[in-house]
Amino acid sequence: MAEKIRDYTRLAGEIIERVGGVENINGASRCATRLRLVLTTPPADAKEKISSLPGVISVVERAGQFQVVIGTHVGEVFSAVAAQLPEGGKMAAEHKESALNRVIGTMAAVMTPFIYMLAAAGMLQGVLILMRMAWPEFAATGTHAIFNYISWTPFAFLPILVGITASRYFGCNIFIAVICCAALISPDWNAIAARIAGGEEIDFLGLALSSTTYGSSVLPPIFMVWLLSYVERFFDRVLPGLIKPFFTPGLCMAIMVPLTILVIGPLTTTGADLVAGGYNWLVDSVPVLAGALVGGLWQVPVIFGIHHSITPVIVSNFQNFGYDTFQTFQTIAVIGQMGAALGVALVSRNRDLRRVGLSAGVTGIFGITEPAIYGVTLRLKRPFVCGCLAGAAGAIVASFFHVKYFAYASLPGPLTVVNAISPEQRSSFIGVVIGCVIALVGSIILVRIIGFKDIPEEVSE
Repeated sequence: MAEKIRDYTRLAGEIIERVGGVENINGASRCATRLRLVLTTPPADAKEKISSLPGVISVVERAGQFQVVIGTHVGEVFSAVAAQLPEGGKMAAEHKESALNRVIGTMAAVMTPFIYMLAAAGMLQGVLILMRMAWPEFAATGTHAIFNYISWTPFAFLPILVGITASRYFGCNIFIAVICCAALISPDWNAIAARIAGGEEIDFLGLALSSTTYGSSVLPPIFMVWLLSYVERFFDRVLPGLIKPFFTPGLCMAIMVPLTILVIGPLTTTGADLVAGGYNWLVDSVPVLAGALVGGLWQVPVIFGIHHSITPVIVSNFQNFGYDTFQTFQTIAVIGQMGAALGVALVSRNRDLRRVGLSAGVTGIFGITEPAIYGVTLRLKRPFVCGCLAGAAGAIVASFFHVKYFAYASLPGPLTVVNAISPEQRSSFIGVVIGCVIALVGSIILVRIIGFKDIPEEVSE
């Protein structure tokens, strides 16, 4: 059970010791609640030993990572762990695991370091939506214009943020990676792409260029930096030391930017669009089923820490349509699990469990459900199912209102329901609110009706 921890350096040292020491750690990263370690060989008993540490909620082994669920103190613990690792725990990509695990692990390692930046930008967009609703003239002011472009800045320059974190993960020069990613969102390339979209034929060395643009893109910069890591290592190996500092960056840029514009970008963008298209087809054809699946099952990927892999699909929807439906159902699923934790807090006679349930429920307000899942609902099993059922019910009802989010929510939850507000589609916000109320109240009622095996207070202590 998580306790208040102040000696983060000591906790970090105990975690490192119990996973086999610094030499057994290939890299470290973090997300909202988890310390994510890539281990050469996970010790057989490490999971049990670390789970018993004060301040650790749970341990999950998934996606090629040893994930230590800590909660709100994860930032301090990660800093203490990184300080004890070579190069600050820079992720190493050369560890053996399945292709699927590597893809999922890469997405998590690349996206999670700046997830709060996207969340903050999404919240600012939500505030602007409320301001425009309360004061329509505000949209024409310079104040609105400034805050509006600030709120979209992290998304406009998302490839650069990806380039920074991906360069750390793949072990290449961060400045070369950033320059290559910046080239993808250069105004000059956008102008060229606009000319191509207008019907003009433009080629590069005889190869026709496409009109794909890369603002807010995720997959193209990730794949570009991945290949860049091999190209850079090749030139570092073959070029003489005297000219290496000058020629390596230039050759890398000259190769990777055109290769991405010609091949990597169009292929990866098309792939993300196809997956998003499949989901959108389901929403358009059978919205009830789409709502039931996302609202009822979304918390399962959260258990295994693979939920960030859906980000390219969501970003693709915002790029292509200016809205997304997936995050509306995500929000309802989050509130269902939040309500289940609160339901346990209301029913349990265990003082510690009530405290954890209430705390986890409050954390859910910010779209973070790991404390609720690991500390309460999944631990007791039935409440987790209750939260999923209530989330599915709420999402099904919301689907009849054709709900959408018109602003990106990095951490969907109660605070992001304002993202569903639109003067052109008022039913969207109403549907999300109704779905959230059903998920919250329904999960609390289900927990009371179905019940759970309460933990005796002496066992908890």
